[in-house]
Amino acid sequence: MRRLLAGVVLVAIATGAGLITSAVQRPATVRATNVALGDDAPMVAVAPAVAHTIPPPAGPPITASGGCISLPILYYHYIRVNPDPRDHLGFELSVTPKNFQAQMDWLKAASGHPVTLAQMMAALQGGPALPAHAVVLTFDDGHDDFATQAVPVLLRQHFVATTYVVPGLLGTPAYMTQQQVQEVAADGMVVAAHTVHHVDLTKVPATVADTEIRQSKALLEQLTGQPVLDFAYPYGSQNASIANMVAQAGFRDAAATTWGTQQCLSNRFTLHRFEVLGSGSLASFASLAGVPAPPANWVDPGPPPA
Repeated sequence: MRRLLAGVVLVAIATGAGLITSAVQRPATVRATNVALGDDAPMVAVAPAVAHTIPPPAGPPITASGGCISLPILYYHYIRVNPDPRDHLGFELSVTPKNFQAQMDWLKAASGHPVTLAQMMAALQGGPALPAHAVVLTFDDGHDDFATQAVPVLLRQHFVATTYVVPGLLGTPAYMTQQQVQEVAADGMVVAAHTVHHVDLTKVPATVADTEIRQSKALLEQLTGQPVLDFAYPYGSQNASIANMVAQAGFRDAAATTWGTQQCLSNRFTLHRFEVLGSGSLASFASLAGVPAPPANWVDPGPPPA
């Protein structure tokens, strides 16, 4: 069980109109000892190296035009070492903790700015512009390694992410517990909905689909005490009828799995995303995130010493 410090770290994201801030709590020692590298060595045992970076120019803030904005939304499944080498799908869905650390370290070095879907929607509606190199980080299914592996890294970098949680699976093997969901919410992560039982909404009766959508929102709001306004379709499966159910249930937006960066008010219930795969390189991650690729001599500094 994590021990949370009472201190609050403000994550400030520069925009053309000022600063957008969100509060996150730091757990004791930022839980560095809970994050294992691919070889299962604790991260605190890794000596930080000298990082050779070529920071890009800050660039102009990202503003909406015609109700649209160009913004990459990335999605992950597992942050783990794939337990079965014969499981090719499991391998592709699994980004190792070591590689995830490197991705977040380079995102920071390359002036990437993770933002929330709420900030994106505000920008689409004429609100504050987003910072240059803005990106949305999302994690599907509510796996427990989001809490134990991803969140400690995100907190160290002062990054925010969205976790699409399946409340009917909480407490089962490989999924977060209710307490972990509450803790990541307290850490400043955004808890979003992904149906109650991870069903393909296009393959169940309309009444079942509507119940899965509405109850996932209600259960997570009861659990976290916070509004749940973001939704993602299991398997990316949706149609106009399902998207309308999501809108009628009170969600602000919904993520699909179609690739692209053009996010619009007109497709706010079918937002485009890029999947981060286990076979991807750091350069391919940088391309998906919209930041420059690391130079050949860049060395990941790794986590700071405990």
